[in-house]
Amino acid sequence: MRAVVVEGPNRVSYREVQEPAVGPDDVLVRSREAGLCRTDIEMMTGVFTDPRWVRFPVIPGHEWAGTVVEVGTNVASVEVGDRVVCEGFVVCHRCRRCRSGETQWCERIEALGFTRPGGYAELVAVPEQVVHRLPEHVSFDAGVLVEPASVVLRGLEKADPKPGEAVGVIGVGTLGALAIALLRLHSPSRIVAFGVREEELELARRLGATEVVLAGDGTPPAAELDLVVETAGAPVAVTLATQLCRPGGRAVLLGIAGEGRTLTLPSDLLVSEDMTLIGSIAYPASTWSRVVGLISDRVLDLDPIVTHRFPMADFEDAVRLMDDRRGIVAKIVLEHSTT
Repeated sequence: MRAVVVEGPNRVSYREVQEPAVGPDDVLVRSREAGLCRTDIEMMTGVFTDPRWVRFPVIPGHEWAGTVVEVGTNVASVEVGDRVVCEGFVVCHRCRRCRSGETQWCERIEALGFTRPGGYAELVAVPEQVVHRLPEHVSFDAGVLVEPASVVLRGLEKADPKPGEAVGVIGVGTLGALAIALLRLHSPSRIVAFGVREEELELARRLGATEVVLAGDGTPPAAELDLVVETAGAPVAVTLATQLCRPGGRAVLLGIAGEGRTLTLPSDLLVSEDMTLIGSIAYPASTWSRVVGLISDRVLDLDPIVTHRFPMADFEDAVRLMDDRRGIVAKIVLEHSTT
């Protein structure tokens, strides 16, 4: 079989690799599509090499979906031919964190696409516990987006949006687009999208934003929002989030700016404005299950967020597009050949 393999920083190729072994508790999945994430690119270029999370050589792909082709002797929840999506984290379910429901902080955590082979390979062996069936009406595009949607939903769960609230989203890439789609489910009075490119704002309108604002001139609009979701991953975006919140408002920070980026805020901001800043990363298994339920029940439509697709062998072209940001770019998927 073939896969994209990151041997180390700036050493990436699409090549033949050995097929995975299937244990008695494993499911072998033929990956159909995998999403290109900024973290994948950072592994390829050496920006993200934390040994706690990255084990070179690594086959990326933590956002992916496919079809079951083999099951281990102990597997009972899925069958050959089932369309499935697989959680990004493999956890022990026994440690203190897992028992409290915070499986994303498992003391023995493994991660598909980081410490174990992911969906950039044609075949992926995964434990049965991470496999979720997809109904026939759910596309593989939607399956690919379950992982980042779980990241966003976890942040919103912590912020607890209320019907009728005025909400804002900063940045309209993958996470921002998902935030708009998920916020709509809470019946807000307004969804204001802030972007630095007109193409971003066009996508935001398509997804249901009621207002759009071209940010970047240094003058924050007087939005007085109840809840702001920051997805841009830049200190200036975090500052903007705090400026947009009304007194007593909440800001959810989902973007990752990277090491070496600094943020300066007034020391009394949170106290004097009675403001809540909520950082959120990753998701517990329970949040993942909720996203799968929302798309399975046709409550949440994720298909419009996929804007580009490339053959897996052309992953370098996909990376260039994400870096160049030409036109409307939300989620880029890489497809394996079906022949």
